[in-house]
Amino acid sequence: MPPRHFENWSDETLQQQALSNASERKAVLTEVLFRTRDALNAEMRAANALATKIHNLNLALLWYTVALALMAAFQFGAWVRDLTR
Repeated sequence: MPPRHFENWSDETLQQQALSNASERKAVLTEVLFRTRDALNAEMRAANALATKIHNLNLALLWYTVALALMAAFQFGAWVRDLTR
């Protein structure tokens, strides 16, 4: 990975440097791309963590639904059995 000479600069300073100094524009744009990549990677990790939590919640809700359906089936069976006596 190339050295990041402008890593400690603020976004505003980078923007002004890109507009005022054409000789450093490529390096400044590279730093902007690095920052965008880093921000997107952080957002992707957060989204993946949230998706995992939602997936686990969905699985738990599925099992609760199956359990409730089984209990309802047993209740229905008991009701039918009482009707046929």
